[in-house]
Amino acid sequence: MFRIVGLGAVGSLFAYFLNRAGYAPGVVQRRVCDEYLFCADGACERLRLAAAGAEGAKYTVVAVKAYDSLSAVPHLRGTAVVAQNGIGGYEAIREVYPSSVAAVVTYGVYREGCRSELRGRGEIYLPRAVSDFADVLERGGARAVVVDDVEPYRWLKLAVNAAINAITALLQAPNGVIASVDHARDLARAVVAEVARVAEAAGVRMPADPFEEVLRVASATAENVSSTARDLARCAKTEVDFINGAVVKYGERLGVYTPVNAALYSLIKAKESLCGRE
Repeated sequence: MFRIVGLGAVGSLFAYFLNRAGYAPGVVQRRVCDEYLFCADGACERLRLAAAGAEGAKYTVVAVKAYDSLSAVPHLRGTAVVAQNGIGGYEAIREVYPSSVAAVVTYGVYREGCRSELRGRGEIYLPRAVSDFADVLERGGARAVVVDDVEPYRWLKLAVNAAINAITALLQAPNGVIASVDHARDLARAVVAEVARVAEAAGVRMPADPFEEVLRVASATAENVSSTARDLARCAKTEVDFINGAVVKYGERLGVYTPVNAALYSLIKAKESLCGRE
């Protein structure tokens, strides 16, 4: 009934909740481990997974990196539930696989090797069209929130990621630095102000104050290391094109000046280029 493409932090979170609801999802992933562990509240559980064969599924969770979005398309069955950072990956999938919806995940999960750890509780926002999937996740212990329009929540998460991911990546510090260091907090405020102006120009009204949400998430996941910080630390490609880069792209399209996001975007792309040469 369920499959997951990409068993990173977000994919393992969905697998954990599906396991707790009584399902062993079919999984498509690159890393092969003897066992996959998910740790929460001081206890670790072995994830129960099945190989995703050619059989159908009602829902496929897409949890690959945004830049790998199209690689997931051959593995999609039923309705694709696209749970990624940033803006752009879902749009690319929907263009070639129209039976797709976006999901927004605000949990903090840290993945190292074949072990994932819950480091901050949040919500999974889903559109009303997949409310039965939300019911299953809730039975598994998730905070699944059904909304009429996911787009405002996508932009709110974009604001959070644009501030937290970029700044923590450049500082190589955990998320809590945003709330505890004045200069980092001031920079985050400037990033978010630009995202808010772009969202307003796009006709999107975010469901909460984006800067307050940044501070809330940074405090709730203070010990977590953002995905962009981890990627830069190991010289891996980041999703910055779909986060700060998306803010800049939409800003240019809508006539909104975004110099702070542009500077962070350029710095992270420069760090990517220098990886292995420093």
